[in-house]
Amino acid sequence: MQFPDLTTSSGALLMAAVLGTIAFATSGVVAAAAAKMDLLGAVVLAVAVAVGGGTLRDILIGNLPVTWVKHSWPLIVALGTALVGLVALRVRPGHDPTERLWYLATDAVGLGAFVVVGTSVAIQHGTSLFVAVFMGVISGVGGGVVRDLFTDRMPILFTGQVYGSAAIIGAIAFVLLDRMKVVEPVKVWVPLALVVVLRALAVRYNLYLPRAGGNSETGEGS
Repeated sequence: MQFPDLTTSSGALLMAAVLGTIAFATSGVVAAAAAKMDLLGAVVLAVAVAVGGGTLRDILIGNLPVTWVKHSWPLIVALGTALVGLVALRVRPGHDPTERLWYLATDAVGLGAFVVVGTSVAIQHGTSLFVAVFMGVISGVGGGVVRDLFTDRMPILFTGQVYGSAAIIGAIAFVLLDRMKVVEPVKVWVPLALVVVLRALAVRYNLYLPRAGGNSETGEGS
């Protein structure tokens, strides 16, 4: 089963896909502004963040051509979001605390949305539940890794923050709800909200995973 087409599909899953695309594209624009990129670089980054995780997922599960090649709406939504974001930044430049809040909020929403969408697409494509969780995590964190690498940051996934672990929990929650045959809105929005809440709590209380080397010191939050 292919990823839902915006022109023919409806429902909570498609809404989550659109929401995730907008959120990650916005985080890309904010990150580009902080990295002092030019306008073209900001647009390219926004699109790359919005489709990066899903592209990797599609390649790994053999869902080819990848989603945004078959259905152009993710590119259109990402480009539109990038342009609106750039205009907003030019008209009303943000202050560092405001930009940080937008960055964290949109990143969390994008993470949760694409974890749900990625897990669902993998299940629909016939993978095992274990692989579906893995694909959901890749879909969720992939865009953020692209964004951080392109803006010369250590990817948040590798800094010890509750990020990849939040994605894992969200993907598992989706699989469990899917096995329980709950209605689609619950199956989609509960795991998405769970990921967002976990990220919010991690940022609010500066929560980190234990370091591999046993060092209890935490790094600087992003």
